[in-house]
Amino acid sequence: MINLFEKKIKEHEPLKDAVLIEGLPGIGHVGRIAAEHLIDEFNGEKVMEIYCSDFPPQVNVKPDGSVEFMSNDIYLIEEPIPMVIIVGNTQSLSPAGQYEVSKRLMELGIEYGATKTYTLGGLGIGQIPTEDLKVYVASTSAEIAEQHKEYGVEFRDDNGSILGAAGLMLMFSKLNNIEATCLMAETIGYVVDPKASTNVLNVLSKALGFEVDYRKLEQRALEVEKLLEKVQLTQEESELSNENDDLSYFG
Repeated sequence: MINLFEKKIKEHEPLKDAVLIEGLPGIGHVGRIAAEHLIDEFNGEKVMEIYCSDFPPQVNVKPDGSVEFMSNDIYLIEEPIPMVIIVGNTQSLSPAGQYEVSKRLMELGIEYGATKTYTLGGLGIGQIPTEDLKVYVASTSAEIAEQHKEYGVEFRDDNGSILGAAGLMLMFSKLNNIEATCLMAETIGYVVDPKASTNVLNVLSKALGFEVDYRKLEQRALEVEKLLEKVQLTQEESELSNENDDLSYFG
């Protein structure tokens, strides 16, 4: 049995015609970084914490010696447009937990005034990119997906899936007669990827008609690029060393 525990942080009236934006941890933490950036840029206000018996049985220890609990949180933003932001440091461990939490998050989003949903995530490519990363779209209808083409997104042709809350909240939106879209940015997959988060936010902001300051994300992206350059150099040096080792058997 899955148990949910909710802690209301602050009373707040429902927003009018808000957009529900899900950014829970996933591949490259693309959605989480994007959602947290919106909260930071537009002074999001936390109104609720959600705990679940299907979250990892742990707490995270912070540098100052305090602990961080495993939770999903709801923030509200009123300007530049009304937004209900879902962030957190975990997703559920089991399929049953994923369904229960996603269903409840959708219900809470509607209670806080959401009339449209966007879920944000990453699409792992498994390697350091050599060209510009793409953003893909999937929606609860072909018509909604088509509307996003003008923002530079592409359609997937691999018959792939969208796992976790990013996928399930599309379903629960549809069941509540709310249109929903998932934006997936290509990402390396094995490192935190602020650049992919910037790509997702670029599409989202165009679709919803607001501007975002990307300078903090761009700085984080530069730091990751420097790290990847070191990783790539190490790999090349290792490959060269292996080649030399192989040649030592001949002569």
